[in-house]
Amino acid sequence: MSDEAEAGPVSELDRERDDLGVSDLDFELPNAGAGPDPLVLSDLAESGGDRTVARSPRSPATGSNDVVVLYFQRDYHCRKCREQVQSVADRYDEFRDRRAVAVSVLPESKEKAEKWQKKLHLPFPLVADEEKTAGEQYGQPTRFGKLGSLSDLVGRMPEVAILDARGGQLRLHAVHRGDNPTDRPSVDDVLAMVDRLLADERE
Repeated sequence: MSDEAEAGPVSELDRERDDLGVSDLDFELPNAGAGPDPLVLSDLAESGGDRTVARSPRSPATGSNDVVVLYFQRDYHCRKCREQVQSVADRYDEFRDRRAVAVSVLPESKEKAEKWQKKLHLPFPLVADEEKTAGEQYGQPTRFGKLGSLSDLVGRMPEVAILDARGGQLRLHAVHRGDNPTDRPSVDDVLAMVDRLLADERE
């Protein structure tokens, strides 16, 4: 049985609301994965270039994306996190077909992010959020109070945020904050929400 099946269904990602608790969309972090190092998130937004230019579907395609999907991880040692990003990597052509780029945000040092990358060979950015600044900006949930703040593996929960990058600017579209380590949307859930976003005309 797959881990997603064991975890049970995940509720739909929350649509954009004033109370989604994200203070700032942009960040700049060291990148151990595909793409530039450091990675400036806003550089992933579509810049109005030639949309017909051919590119490898596994390229992060900096500056030519319609959607950015952020995967906030729990810890270097988190098995569910590694499985999640690997499942995204296995189906990454489906993201690129939608002009979507994934970014994994690991709350660890760049050295640990580089170890992840050597093992996983992710075709998308893997940024090191050692100070947890991006996690705090996006309201990544933690639990168990002070104990949870001392240990990411114990306290930090997974989160996925989907950003509209059309028009060269980032706009928050949907967020899922996990209540427990297995509470994370499947690739199908995320791609369905990306499709919903792309079906909407941006104002």
